[in-house]
Amino acid sequence: MQKMKAEEPNEKNISISDCERIARELIGATEQMESQRNITREGEPVLEPEQEEIYRQLLEALNRSGAQYVIAAAFARHAYTKIWRPTKDLDVFLKPADLILAFRSLREAGFNVEVVQNHWLAKAWKGNYFVDLIFGMGHNQIKVDDDMLAGSQEIELFGEPTRLIAIEEMLAAACFIKGRKRSDIPDSMHLILATEGNLDWDRILRRLGDNRELLLVDLILFGYVYPGHIDYIPVNLVRQLFEEMMETWKVNNALPHEFRGTLIDPFSYTVDVRDWGYEDRRKARPLVNKHGELL
Repeated sequence: MQKMKAEEPNEKNISISDCERIARELIGATEQMESQRNITREGEPVLEPEQEEIYRQLLEALNRSGAQYVIAAAFARHAYTKIWRPTKDLDVFLKPADLILAFRSLREAGFNVEVVQNHWLAKAWKGNYFVDLIFGMGHNQIKVDDDMLAGSQEIELFGEPTRLIAIEEMLAAACFIKGRKRSDIPDSMHLILATEGNLDWDRILRRLGDNRELLLVDLILFGYVYPGHIDYIPVNLVRQLFEEMMETWKVNNALPHEFRGTLIDPFSYTVDVRDWGYEDRRKARPLVNKHGELL
């Protein structure tokens, strides 16, 4: 009897169920990789040699540019808490007026640059590695100004001298990231833990302005997360913020459409703004033009 030759798989005989299975496996693998990437552990930064060299070139170019800047996010988190999570980009904060200086120097160093959103974000890249050049905030509640850059710490990174954002500024910025897709609450907890609560709380309050309740949320959560370190919490400040909040609720001059949800999560609260008529306080005027020049 003649043997039947097995039909080799090809794109014509892959069923819909096979496609669905493959898609599920790819999604599962992607989610697993993302989960592993977000696991928080203590450790030293681990980067590819090419990534380190590109970041070194970037810092060298920024140092030549005359722009005042500070390093934030992953590298600042590691410096303050020893926590490292893998990253594919570098966050640089600089004043809007200094963006054009950074652009010129980065172009000379072979980087591509682009203004992504003219009220807060530009990007620089070379090869597969990106840098966020942050000159404002998406929520328009904190300015990148001389006050933010004050008190930065000198360090050496990739063999280049640079400066880290002050820990109080990092904590103030983290207060606004409380979303479903991303939350910086653990960062806030770890920053308070690392300093044992020895922070310039007045500076944080100044940066938060009318959003002081966000700090109260984080302080209450810290007491929940670390009940053995209640002594790190400024109890008098908690009392003050709570009393302020209760007084505001008692008077309640807010109009029905007033809304601050998009300040802490621009995705989950889209429905409130687009479908239910609540205001969006993120509206901000442009700070630079498409070339990076101050408006």
